[in-house]
Amino acid sequence: MNSTTDTLYRDAVSLSLPREKTVRGYTIRRMPIGQFLTALQTLRDLPGEALDTLLPGLTPKTMLSRIKGLTAQELKEMAVRFLTVLPGYGISLVSRLIGVEEGDLLRDEMIGLDGLMEMLEAWMELNSIENFIKAAGALQVKVRKAINPVGSSGSSQRR
Repeated sequence: MNSTTDTLYRDAVSLSLPREKTVRGYTIRRMPIGQFLTALQTLRDLPGEALDTLLPGLTPKTMLSRIKGLTAQELKEMAVRFLTVLPGYGISLVSRLIGVEEGDLLRDEMIGLDGLMEMLEAWMELNSIENFIKAAGALQVKVRKAINPVGSSGSSQRR
């Protein structure tokens, strides 16, 4: 393909991808990276003991590695655990991710817990979270191979 064909193909694909979805009367949208990073800032004040509750027995370095390797199903399970263990942080983060006001999440009877999970699933779908997780995992493997090529003694020297 030439560059014009490549551009037309990308434009056609991006036009065919849904940008928003209505769940329980609320519009869930595809999110720009900056908005995602802003939402994650909700976690910057999260106490270490709370992280230990979510990922028990792991060091901060191991936690980060574990989070990077989560499957879509594990991410959903962690979201449920997050919401049950740390409701304030959980609702705030989910609110920022899906673009629905915290008050609506807390008070709208039409949402409920099942609706909240539907909204999270719609957000994950619109933002291709499963593809991101797969790509991040593949990239992580490539980076590890580049840093520690087969036959190197790098891993045995780290103690």
